Amino acid sequence: MRVFLKIITFFAMNFIFGQDYHTMEHEGNTRQYYVSYPEITQGPAPLIIAMHGFGGNAYDFIFSTDLDSYAHPNGVAVVYPQGLGSSWSVGTFWTSFNNSDDVDFIRQLIDNIAQDYEIDQNRIYATGMSNGGYMAYELACELSDKIAAFGSVTGNFMLNEDQTCFFEKEIPILHIHGTNDLVVDYYPPSFDGALTVSESIDYWNQVNQLNNLETETMSGSGGVLSAEKFTYYRAGTDTEFIHYKVENGGHVWFGSPFVGPSVVNSSEILVEFFLNYALNELPCLNPDGDINDDGEINTFDFIQMLSNMSSLDDFDVNTCLDLNADNNIDIIDLIMISDLVF
Repeated sequence: MRVFLKIITFFAMNFIFGQDYHTMEHEGNTRQYYVSYPEITQGPAPLIIAMHGFGGNAYDFIFSTDLDSYAHPNGVAVVYPQGLGSSWSVGTFWTSFNNSDDVDFIRQLIDNIAQDYEIDQNRIYATGMSNGGYMAYELACELSDKIAAFGSVTGNFMLNEDQTCFFEKEIPILHIHGTNDLVVDYYPPSFDGALTVSESIDYWNQVNQLNNLETETMSGSGGVLSAEKFTYYRAGTDTEFIHYKVENGGHVWFGSPFVGPSVVNSSEILVEFFLNYALNELPCLNPDGDINDDGEINTFDFIQMLSNMSSLDDFDVNTCLDLNADNNIDIIDLIMISDLVF
């Protein structure tokens, strides 16, 4: 009866709020997405990009995640984009038929939504399940100049040769995964060469220089799945990598009204996590001029600065390229790099 009432309440909430259907052209394809915007906001709304899994679709993902029920009361909008061929291009063999530049699609999607809705462009977040979780990691690698924090549910991080990772600021990440996931492995080896959960933790902790760990046991009973919460952090920053390890959990969006109960509610946890972060408030990883994060200040940093100056958006004045902290990215910052290099 409780599950039935939860499902009825869920459908009622979506009937009240509703979603706006949109299309856009990208690389010769008509791309589809749904935007759900909260009825009550205090200024421009934060935005969560929620990406479905392989073989799924955007509309069903609205219902299976119940994300609007947690985003809207906090004044947060959600966009549910549709992947080409019901997939996201993340460099794995099982999405090889999708040759779309999905990173660029999401970049343009953000711009389109910002034109049609009042969006806080410093509070844009990305999450997804399974293949959509892979895509969230892909965006952490390649679109952290637009997105403040990232979350993956049952999706791993795929490193591949086509990526161009650029880490300018610290990158908060939340990863939720079940130990009995029979689709996307929790334990090594992964079936597709992606990093496993533990390998992803190591990778991103190195990027963010997180060296402390806090653990918490979240006990369930009466058929409710238990979990362990791992929080990786360091002194002097609020940036964290948080991992929820759901014991005996499968390949599901934990907390969905359509799956069994667990102590982890993915949508609730993600919204709470995301709202801790704003892009303009994230600390710079390399405030000393090592723009490309290779451990040296050299010609490559000068070239990177020159290249990025030509593509900055208006709200990027807080970027780490502003070396003299005058809220402008200009010739003075380029000269500062030049003096360090030449």
